[in-house]
Amino acid sequence: MRKNWKQKIAPAMNNFCLGCDKCNGTGCVGQIPGMGGLGEAKTFQANFNSWEDIIVDISTSRLPKIGVAPMTGVAENMGNPMSEAEFHRLLVAGAKKAGIFSCIGDGTPDHKVQDGIAALRANRVEGVVFFKPYPNQMLLQRYQWAEPVGKIIGLDIDSYRIATMAGKVVMEKKGVEQLLELKEKFKKPFIVKGIASEEDVQLIEAVRPDYVVVSNHGGRVFDNGEGIAYILQRYGERLKSVVKEVWVDGGLRTHEHLLKANALGADAVLIGRLFIQATAVYGKSGISKVCGELTR
Repeated sequence: MRKNWKQKIAPAMNNFCLGCDKCNGTGCVGQIPGMGGLGEAKTFQANFNSWEDIIVDISTSRLPKIGVAPMTGVAENMGNPMSEAEFHRLLVAGAKKAGIFSCIGDGTPDHKVQDGIAALRANRVEGVVFFKPYPNQMLLQRYQWAEPVGKIIGLDIDSYRIATMAGKVVMEKKGVEQLLELKEKFKKPFIVKGIASEEDVQLIEAVRPDYVVVSNHGGRVFDNGEGIAYILQRYGERLKSVVKEVWVDGGLRTHEHLLKANALGADAVLIGRLFIQATAVYGKSGISKVCGELTR
């Protein structure tokens, strides 16, 4: 399927994605806004390469659960192939058709997260809703939007410094007390995404959310060049001792990558760029086509 559709990606996404043979970050260096990685895209490239290069026994691995990563910004990041609302509608419908779960992302203006929540409601499914790290009072208001359709609700703590939202909204680096307040007041299982350092892991050990996502935002927040597979390898066991499930995202492109993620302790993986590409080309059926490759 990949060879048949890659040439359709660039025209479908107005050249915001070139449909490279390997989606490894070398074709979209510095394209933020866009589909690329920050700066020299070292982290984007390292994520993909880490799954390719890491040596791990997968003989007893099973496929982890698969989810659609939280994503917004159709106009600025994806070439504006459709409206934000239509993108979310197709993503959620496509995930439902493929038998995987949906994550909803946050952004500015507010309609971006509201469009995602509306797509869950329209498709009569629950999903995982991630908010940006706004001040807690604002997050408690946002929680009310998501509560009816959010099976799991939390936030994406590393995005307080994401370039695409710089200067547009107030976000903050969250500490233990702020996250504990949200964990207490959110009445749904609590998830924290963006765990990629020793400091982050210590934060999780103190807060003990229900779920955690090992993630460096697909190389879109910083450009330190460390691959996510090695980060999961370093911290996976510690995290599993304090949460119900460990998830991971970033650079996952193949069936073998998913098995490696499971071998390193991941209960679920989140896929972003592949699902964007497939949805732009094939609409509602795109995610099923990608999942057919990932799970065979």
